Amino acid sequence: MIPDPATAPPRPDLPFLRHRAKPRPPAPTPAAQFVAGRGPHPPHGHHPAPPAPAPSLDLSRPAAPAPAPAPASSSLDLSRPATPAVPVTTGSLDLSDPPAAAPPATGRATAPARAAAPALRVHRDRRVAAGQQQLLTVTTPTVTLTRVQSGVGHLEIEAVCSPEVGDLRLGAVYQLATGENSTVQYAGGERFAPAKARRPVLLAGRDAYEHLSIDLRQVRRLERLAVYAFSESRTPLTWGGTLVATTFGGARIELPLESLYEGTVAVLMSIYVLDGELVIRAEMETITGDVREAARAYGYDRITWRDDRHPVD
Repeated sequence: MIPDPATAPPRPDLPFLRHRAKPRPPAPTPAAQFVAGRGPHPPHGHHPAPPAPAPSLDLSRPAAPAPAPAPASSSLDLSRPATPAVPVTTGSLDLSDPPAAAPPATGRATAPARAAAPALRVHRDRRVAAGQQQLLTVTTPTVTLTRVQSGVGHLEIEAVCSPEVGDLRLGAVYQLATGENSTVQYAGGERFAPAKARRPVLLAGRDAYEHLSIDLRQVRRLERLAVYAFSESRTPLTWGGTLVATTFGGARIELPLESLYEGTVAVLMSIYVLDGELVIRAEMETITGDVREAARAYGYDRITWRDDRHPVD
């Protein structure tokens, strides 16, 4: 039964019921009093401590547990090096072969492979040694004398022919380094070249056969010449025999005459002076006309003629 409140004994465990006053608010801070106009400006550097951030509740991904510490080992194992850690990616798991690496890009497209160029053919002058013989033919029409062969002694040119060929005579049309052009021949012409020179470069004569001689000590005065043969009686020749050029050392250059067509005049051989060396070439061409036409056919067109065989002196 509840006793009467007026006669009930006091309760010491409920002291707050004795006072009906409202609890006092907390004392205002200096900054709040300054804002309210009831206090001075708070000193600089005094900032209230920021409130501790409330713990956030993130349910997107559970926190990864901390890795367990590795157990301490009392022994040091050097038998195999440690395998480096491989970073783990969060991408898709693809166990297929890796794609092939793309070739590096270049500035321009690769040119197609070119076919190998054929080896260049190097021309080598045909030479003849002292005491040897060189035959001039269609396949080997030229021979080059060395500087010694071109500058020592005389170069003798001889038409070795039998009487059955006819009255074959030998001559040459020449051009000197000074530009002078003329002919030299033993039969009915000028035997020396240049004419009336104290030391002729060319000399024409006849012993057993018709022949020409070139003074090689003056070879640099000579630029070129062409050796021709003609019939003194203007009767067509039955070509045969051999034209032979012999050096001071005994080297022989031979040119057979059987392949010439029938006629009264033919250009047999040409000789050029190139850098102090004589280049001898087989021509073997029968000419329609006479000595004048033969000279003009080979570029000796600066000669004035008295008739078809003799230049103007």
